[in-house]
Amino acid sequence: MALGADRFAVYNQVCRTLSKIAHVDSFYIGMLHGQKVRYVYGTEDQKFDDPVLHAYGPNGPVAWLLRHRQTYRFRYDNGAVLKAGTSFGDVTRESADVVTVPMFRPEPDAPDSVIGMVSLHSYTPEVYDDQAVRAVEWLTGVLARVVVRQEEDRLLLEHLASPDAGEHEALTSHRVIEYLSGQLSGIPTTALDVIEAPDPTLDTAMQALREVMQRCERVQYELIDMTSRTDPGPATRFTALTQAEATVALLIARGMGNQNMATELGVSVNTVKTHVRNILRKYGLTDRDQVAADVRRHLQ
Repeated sequence: MALGADRFAVYNQVCRTLSKIAHVDSFYIGMLHGQKVRYVYGTEDQKFDDPVLHAYGPNGPVAWLLRHRQTYRFRYDNGAVLKAGTSFGDVTRESADVVTVPMFRPEPDAPDSVIGMVSLHSYTPEVYDDQAVRAVEWLTGVLARVVVRQEEDRLLLEHLASPDAGEHEALTSHRVIEYLSGQLSGIPTTALDVIEAPDPTLDTAMQALREVMQRCERVQYELIDMTSRTDPGPATRFTALTQAEATVALLIARGMGNQNMATELGVSVNTVKTHVRNILRKYGLTDRDQVAADVRRHLQ
């Protein structure tokens, strides 16, 4: 979990830096994960806000960023896109100015992909001028490069540790329980030190409570960050297939050969071969056994 801890520190620094550049009432960093967005870090009135995972709709800020691939500003539509999205922070107050900047990952021979966003909100109107927006865009670009580099380093280390694995380490309930046990073990110790102190003071108790709060915040963040280790790819790849290709892919996952599939589907072997070629092309693979393994992951 070192990566998660490192990212939490990076997100903290980004938040502190932006708060010095511009007025911030609410702040969040979101990372795309398949058809969902992980709000991995957020603050409301400079207080830590719980990280969450949401499916995004077709008309909110996330969809807007994916469609336009540029910074969203409240002034563009008087906040219409913002109001069409998912509420966060203090839902009893409405943002009066917003700047949301997409994070990009470079892609070889293709447009850069949107991997997340950084968003600043103010309950006071017209606080984010062009200079503030440029500063947010620059810092968001730096953050994107850090995140992409960390992910590349993590994948490289996993490959070095297990070069034949080819996939992320599975996120299992055993791993989550093991992680929670280790992270939460220090909380009773912190409380016990105060309880058993011969003459505890109010300052000592308050310091212990702050330590407990900070540890809980870190655990909340790292749990939501764990979802990045699950691969949305199998579902994304399978849903890109046509209905006929999806049927063939399911039969490949069952271990059927071309002739058996042709008999099963009542089509020619050449038709099956065409579907298999299309599936391999869409999956970017050359081995049907790899396709079978990917489809089985989708069905789990």
